Amino acid sequence: MDGSSEEPSISHLVAAGMASGFLWVVEEDPLWAGPGTLEPCVVCERRIESSEIQYEVPGPRGALPAHVNCYQEWRAQSDAMRDRG
Repeated sequence: MDGSSEEPSISHLVAAGMASGFLWVVEEDPLWAGPGTLEPCVVCERRIESSEIQYEVPGPRGALPAHVNCYQEWRAQSDAMRDRG
């Protein structure tokens, strides 16, 4: 990063992940939603606490965990990318 103490937004993390190929264009709905399993989110890398909702997002590397907010932004950017062409 640029050395600032501010953390990147979810939108920025998704855009950077998709640009690098680490995150894929989401094509399907989550396979599962339920209480967090303490795994790290594929988008923000923060642990998904048991008090939070976790989505399992299907993709080329299998189903990976994401926070609801992270998934929603990832899905929105995926949809926009598909709409552009």
